Amino acid sequence: MLTYANAGGEIRFGYNLPADFGSSLIRPGAATVAPVSTRGPRLGAASHFGVTFFAGVDGRAVARNIFLDGNTFRDSASVDKNYLVADISAGVSVIFKKFKLTYTQVYRTEEFQGQDGGELFGSINLAYTF
Repeated sequence: MLTYANAGGEIRFGYNLPADFGSSLIRPGAATVAPVSTRGPRLGAASHFGVTFFAGVDGRAVARNIFLDGNTFRDSASVDKNYLVADISAGVSVIFKKFKLTYTQVYRTEEFQGQDGGELFGSINLAYTF
């Protein structure tokens, strides 16, 4: 169980930018890569190719993280979590016909007290529009 509130933003530039919700990491409820306009490169534009470079930041206020807080109903192993966590990301998306391939590199700040620095990880997302 993970309970949090978050806010963030992303800037994008490139060729034939898609009218969509930008990039998203692999996480619950995050697959918002669907086009929102029929004029986009995946749905009938003159060119079915596009490339986008992006950078973003996302901040979270964490109320509950069962992996850090331990069992909800009885005592168990836990650590002192950081209530504010941020992700700083950058990446590239390539659109070809109805496919969108995205690579994102992310730096996540420390999630708990005593953690030896933040985490660096990548995310690959392949979307097909039908």
